[in-house]
Amino acid sequence: MSLLKISNLNYNIKDKEILKKINLESNEGGITCVLGPSGCGKTTLLKLISGLLKIQEGEILLNNKIISSQKIHQKTEKRNIGFLFQEYALFPHLTVEENLYFAIQKQKNKKEIIDDILGIIKLLDTKTRYPHELSGGEQQRIALARSIIAKPTLLLLDEPFSNLDLNLKEEIRDDTLHLLQRFNISAIVVTHDPFEAMFMSNTIYIMDKKGSIVQSGTPKDLYNNPNNSYVAEFFGETNKFKGIVKNSVVITPIGNIPVKNMNELEEVDVHIRPHAVELKEEETPVNGIKGTVMTSKLIGPSSLVHLSVLGNNNEIIHVHSKMPSNFLPKESSAVSINIDTSQIFIFPK
Repeated sequence: MSLLKISNLNYNIKDKEILKKINLESNEGGITCVLGPSGCGKTTLLKLISGLLKIQEGEILLNNKIISSQKIHQKTEKRNIGFLFQEYALFPHLTVEENLYFAIQKQKNKKEIIDDILGIIKLLDTKTRYPHELSGGEQQRIALARSIIAKPTLLLLDEPFSNLDLNLKEEIRDDTLHLLQRFNISAIVVTHDPFEAMFMSNTIYIMDKKGSIVQSGTPKDLYNNPNNSYVAEFFGETNKFKGIVKNSVVITPIGNIPVKNMNELEEVDVHIRPHAVELKEEETPVNGIKGTVMTSKLIGPSSLVHLSVLGNNNEIIHVHSKMPSNFLPKESSAVSINIDTSQIFIFPK
């Protein structure tokens, strides 16, 4: 069931377009992510949803009721929409328990509610501490808990993990997801991190630098079926080649790529993800497509192999491959190349 619906939203600051033709829908009980680069208007969109900014064109509906349009502007405090900023915004003069109490003054069983959520986030022993006595990660957890126990109709999270180091980010991101699901809170998360968006959300809306939504769908849909080069590259590095369709094939330095539904002699961009470039160590010389290893590095569960291959005019082209961690060929060794065609994306120029 649709909880929030945004239709034909435009927003300008002076003569600059910040948001352009935004159409977005978020379902009850779901987590929707708005993904895009810094400066694309993500935070402005959240401020319009929460009522901190007034709409210029279009409309916003919450539970099928218009809360923002050119003629209607429901006050922020009447919307029951929570907003968690990057800065956490805890009251510095209140203890953890008092910060949480502030959010549930009208609810019964306050002590039980506070103890329950502090137990879930493993911070029950911080009840009497003040925010300045907490680490950044602890402050983030408390701010999140305060937002959730207020039981908003919708919770907006603005880059909630951007100020945390990698290990802490993963832990708190996991806690956030469990809390939202545990308390059945609907949420909209904005982020510039594609893997964070895939982990957190049911639906992703991808924005470009011009403030427009370029594609939306499930994480699986967007990752496996990007509709243009921008979306394909947003989900991580790709090996990018330019080519021309000839006899339903595009010739690239690492293999001939079959093409469907493209015009003959059409110029195209070919994107191949590094983990689609499959390598095998070979004795030289190598028959077929080959590369020379420039370096190979162990990166967590994978190895990143830098290759040099020859282009059509015998120029050297650099290619990246991601392989299992036990594949670490020596510098200057030869490898044969095979391509997983399921991870090739071709777009007209």
